[in-house]
Amino acid sequence: MKKTLIIFALGFLFVGTFSSSSIADQGHKPYVGSDAFERMKKLVGSWEAHMKMGEQTMEMKASYKLTSSGSVLIETTHEGTPHEMVSVYHDNKKKELIMTHYCAEHNQPKLILTGMDNNKLMMDLSSDNDIDLAKETHIHSVSIQFEGNDKMTHMWTSHKGGKKDMVVKMAFNRAK
Repeated sequence: MKKTLIIFALGFLFVGTFSSSSIADQGHKPYVGSDAFERMKKLVGSWEAHMKMGEQTMEMKASYKLTSSGSVLIETTHEGTPHEMVSVYHDNKKKELIMTHYCAEHNQPKLILTGMDNNKLMMDLSSDNDIDLAKETHIHSVSIQFEGNDKMTHMWTSHKGGKKDMVVKMAFNRAK
C-alpha cells in the first residue's frame, strides 16, 4: 500500500511539473508595447494618494499589476473600500494605448490616448463607447503626469448631463 501511494505521489508530481513547465515554455516573448504602454508598465506596484475632490482631501490606495504575458496593466484604485474601481490598460491593434474604466457609476467608459509629451499622458473618451453622454455620469478624460519613478499626478474629469462636472486630482507616491 505504501509503495503504491509513493508511486502515485511521484507520478502526480511528475505530471504536475511537466504540465506547468510546458505551459510556461510556450515561447511567449516579452510584450513590447507602445511608448505610452511601456511607460505605464513602470507603475507596477503599490501606491498611496492624496485625492482632492472639491474642498475635500482623502487618502486612498492603488495598485498596478501586469497580466496576460505583460500586455495588460490592471489598475485598482480605492483598494479595500466599497468604492474600489478597476481600470485596464492595453494597446489596441494599432499600438494605441486604450483604457477601460470599470467605474463605481456602474458603467465602463473606454478612453484612448490623445497625446503624450513631457512625461504626461492624456486620454479622452473614445468614440466607440456605449455611454449615454446626455444621461450618464462618466469619466470623460484622464491625464497622468509622471514625476520620476515614484511620484505621479492623475487628473480625472467626469461629465454629467453632457457637460463637464468635476475634476479629481490624485497625487500618488509609490508605497515603500
